Amino acid sequence: MATTWFLGLVLRQSLTWPPSYRSTEFMVQDLEMMHSGLQKVMRSLNLPPIGRLHSSRQMLNTPTSEEPTGLHQDDEIGPSCDNSPKISPEDDQDLPKVPIHSVYHLTKLSALRSPDSSEGEHAAPKRLSNSVDDFISKGMLSLEDAERLFRLYMDHLDHFMYGIGGRHKTLDALRRSSRILSVCIFTVAALHDPRSNAIYSVCSKEFRRLMAASVFSRSIDRDYLRALCIASYWLSDISWIVSGYAIRRAAEFNLTSHYRRAITEGNEEAADYVRLWYILFVCDQHLSILYQRNPTIRDDFVVQGWESFIQSPVTNDEDKRLVSQVALLNIVHKIRELFGPDTGEPVPQVYLGQIASFASQLDRWLGTWSTALKEHHNQIGSFPRKGVLLHYQFALLYLYSHVFRGLRKTSIPAYFLDSAASAVNAATAIVSMLTADADIHSALAGMPSYLNSMTAFSCMFLVKLAMIHTELVDRSMVIDLTIRLIDLYRSTAVGKWHLVHLMADGLEKVILTLRKSNIPSAQHFGHDAMPAMGIEPHDNFGDFGESMFPEDSSLVFDSNFLMDYNVTLGASQLMYMSNGPTAFETSDLSPSLL
Repeated sequence: MATTWFLGLVLRQSLTWPPSYRSTEFMVQDLEMMHSGLQKVMRSLNLPPIGRLHSSRQMLNTPTSEEPTGLHQDDEIGPSCDNSPKISPEDDQDLPKVPIHSVYHLTKLSALRSPDSSEGEHAAPKRLSNSVDDFISKGMLSLEDAERLFRLYMDHLDHFMYGIGGRHKTLDALRRSSRILSVCIFTVAALHDPRSNAIYSVCSKEFRRLMAASVFSRSIDRDYLRALCIASYWLSDISWIVSGYAIRRAAEFNLTSHYRRAITEGNEEAADYVRLWYILFVCDQHLSILYQRNPTIRDDFVVQGWESFIQSPVTNDEDKRLVSQVALLNIVHKIRELFGPDTGEPVPQVYLGQIASFASQLDRWLGTWSTALKEHHNQIGSFPRKGVLLHYQFALLYLYSHVFRGLRKTSIPAYFLDSAASAVNAATAIVSMLTADADIHSALAGMPSYLNSMTAFSCMFLVKLAMIHTELVDRSMVIDLTIRLIDLYRSTAVGKWHLVHLMADGLEKVILTLRKSNIPSAQHFGHDAMPAMGIEPHDNFGDFGESMFPEDSSLVFDSNFLMDYNVTLGASQLMYMSNGPTAFETSDLSPSLL
């Protein structure tokens, strides 16, 4: 009845509209106002919402043969405005609280209005149809391949992200709920599947297309945020861009406001919001470590209140694993704040006390979570507990590697020798654990890109020390460890664009350089000695590096990289090791970052 009334009203109203350009604009405004009113009526009657309007004032920017071509200056089309009555001060007795609300009431700019609740998270149930319009229905991906990728993600990969991404239990439910989430899951699964190299390119291109098309969308839902979290966690080539964007879009949901309901009421929906915020925090902190940049999410009561969240009756074993990461990254965040950005200055000796304090905090974290997590996980075996030890070593390496800052051509100060040795021990333990532990081997095809990136840094850290600080590490040991890591990466059953395969190519060239070079430790010679060794100061070591590799080598290797004095963590240490697909470099979203 309501729909019939609406259509009749539109028909009667349309007969009175004169065929002028400005009247056409008014017609669209009136349609939008009536459409919005009818949406409210449908909600009040608990009926499904009507579809979106196909008309838009933006269509008026392109004149047609039936529209007047000579527009006057006063006919120019400006931003979209609402036609609802203006609110005067006496209509609203409350003082303005949100500044943008005041601007909206004064201007009626539609873009400033909060998205209609019918289009957002609390929308009425979606109308189901017999068909789904996505890139599977268009024949770009077969249903058989989609089902296989869906099962790979649900049965294996999602457990590495604490079960946050796989909320839909069937492929059909996933496709009907969110196109961008389904495509993101297919992309990540194809990246980890050695049989899906061609499929990965199709899925990745479709995911980027949907991302680009949705950047200015005013209505998103939790499935959209889930897709962004998954991409930030695994897709290393776009993770930095997507993570920052995801945090900004998550602000529209005010995720932190659900924390109280989660811990006091044990509300599952509220807990789901908190989990999304925690995984965004984890990705943000991981990327800040890798790129030596400030995180977007600062300390807040939700991040600091992880202990109360884990005591909520709605939390589970996966939540414990997630919260263990939040607790660890809280410590790492404080380490980053202590040392600050790398200005090239040496670390003061007075920092020894803080370094020892952070090491004690990390020891306590290890003692707590190495026993708090279950010994065996049904889907990923003993990785959760083994992962605690791996993350502990990563944090130690991050802490102690700071003492190499600003050393340049000088020796390591005596008061930092123990810290330097601890950094070497942590890096060695990481690579050794990865290559020697069978449980870690099976988990390699599923680890987030952060773990693979930190492993690469650990290996490159040891390689650089073998070149410039030979008193700290034995070169033959580093070569042996690196070769074992290359063999492991080569034997890992993942797609050819996965980081472990790309990094194996880079590590292989590093070993060739390390084996064939007889260059003594950099601290034992200065620039005056370099020409006598056949090395020109400041050159790129081009002949030295390139002569070792075949002419068709797809990776340009800069041997001078191994001889610079910067052995602290940063994206530059990882960048050259990735030789990703051309699609990454031409992406609308981001070039290859790792």
